[in-house]
Amino acid sequence: MDKKTVKVIEKYSMPFVQLVIEKGEEDRIFSDLAQIKQVAEETDLPSFLGQVAVGESDKEKTVRFFQDSVSPLMQNFFQVLLYNHRANLFYEVIVDCLSRLEKETNRFEVTIASAHPLTGDQKARLLPLIEKKMSLKVRTIKEQIDESLIGGFVIFANHKTIDVSIKQQLRVVKENLK
Repeated sequence: MDKKTVKVIEKYSMPFVQLVIEKGEEDRIFSDLAQIKQVAEETDLPSFLGQVAVGESDKEKTVRFFQDSVSPLMQNFFQVLLYNHRANLFYEVIVDCLSRLEKETNRFEVTIASAHPLTGDQKARLLPLIEKKMSLKVRTIKEQIDESLIGGFVIFANHKTIDVSIKQQLRVVKENLK
């Protein structure tokens, strides 16, 4: 992505995130943005919106499909994007808004990879530790099962990783034996 495009994306996302915080709508907007991002990734929406062969009106119609299921604040934001013919940047703007809102509020989605599903009690005990060690607030937890970890878990949030898996511990022992 070139610098000009990045600046255009910031032009929309920065004031929107500030408005969300001023209005105290963080929880609702986090939910809206995360759902839109997930649907967009599952349907390959960024590729569709980036195609030159797809007309502007088709891109706008696609973006409008999201309007009925989001908050009024998001609906107005979509209107601004569409009014300024920025449907092609819809996905990038959504991702940037989500990232900026996470940084501004210090509330992040945390991914926990483990060999086996964690119980509710295990998650409850982990939350305060994650928040303290990573200096953030947990917005949501996303679980991934990775049987290659053998045991333990790996935590990812805000571009940080805590790896306390058996696999990592064995790797450290192996390195120390060399």
